[in-house]
Amino acid sequence: MPLLMSFRRWWAAIFVGILLLPTLGHVLPDVAGPPPTVLEPEARWWEDAARRLDPYINNTFGFRGAVLTAHLSYVRAMGDSMTSRVLKGEHGALFLNEDKALEQSIGQLVRPEPLGKLFDMVKLLNDYMTAHGGRFVMLVPPNGHTANFELLPAYARRLKKAPTEYDLVAQRMKEAGITFVDMRPIMAEAKKTGPVHWRYDTHWNLRGALLGFNAAMAAAGRPDLEVSEGDALEPPVPSYVGDLGRLSGIRPAEPDLDYPGKAPMQAPRNPVAVPGVMPEVSKTDPFVPYAYASGHPGPRILVIGDSFTQGLWEGLLAYRASVYGWMHHRLCRFDMAAVERFKPDILIYAPTERAMPCKGEPAHWPPTPGPG
Repeated sequence: MPLLMSFRRWWAAIFVGILLLPTLGHVLPDVAGPPPTVLEPEARWWEDAARRLDPYINNTFGFRGAVLTAHLSYVRAMGDSMTSRVLKGEHGALFLNEDKALEQSIGQLVRPEPLGKLFDMVKLLNDYMTAHGGRFVMLVPPNGHTANFELLPAYARRLKKAPTEYDLVAQRMKEAGITFVDMRPIMAEAKKTGPVHWRYDTHWNLRGALLGFNAAMAAAGRPDLEVSEGDALEPPVPSYVGDLGRLSGIRPAEPDLDYPGKAPMQAPRNPVAVPGVMPEVSKTDPFVPYAYASGHPGPRILVIGDSFTQGLWEGLLAYRASVYGWMHHRLCRFDMAAVERFKPDILIYAPTERAMPCKGEPAHWPPTPGPG
């Protein structure tokens, strides 16, 4: 009698194949997964393998991306989430763990098609402003992961590679001759004399916001509209405030630094609305657009941005513009007709880094049907 009957041989082959799957997973294609947190085993791992080797194995098993993606889909289907929305970094720093912001900032995620749609839409805005005698500027506030890169966990810093999406956008805008403000070197230089981005919040601080506004005005050819730090900011004071702290329930061990704003950074109490310009949105929408008249001379400035500019730039815009407006970019799907109605002298497109790629089909031109 043979050791393995014919039907048992098939079962044996299937069993051996299953055992080999993890090994094959190291050489076969896999879907993208979260960056590994351990890149190599500890030194002399064989002396205490359970403690020193297991973390490495748990980060490098076969079909890791497929397994983790399937697990995340399962958890979401169950109506739960085992993933933290906040990533802990060095010296107590906190980072957003959503929107693939970490992977984007360290170059592990590059999305050519959404970036191509972004470029096409930005070119439309630039061509429109050029045709109407105005100035267009694109400015990208960096993710906290980019601005405070040195505070990321060590494993994330070691995974950094180029080009990142920010690199590609900056290069594409330069090649097309579109005015683009790369905030990364500006903020890196400013950090030598004080913080420019919160350690416990997703946003830049008031100093970072002021740097961004001034850089946009200079890029638009209006350095006379810049506001000095001395005129806009008080000396820094300790603060424990931060949206990432609230999300995670973590109270920082040491305070961050805040720069209280002087009058130019403060929004007017009773601004004069300019009717018929901005699209209507729900009252519960956190990003209500606005168009106001300041009552003094200056250019008409419109900003298409997000929470990095919504309130933080309102006082500065009121201080320097005759008419100023803001609306959310909606991931490239904003109301293009509002640009025509506003008739800006300076148009600034300012999505934060993690919101650069377009989602779906972007706004197009003309925004309304043409004659005939």
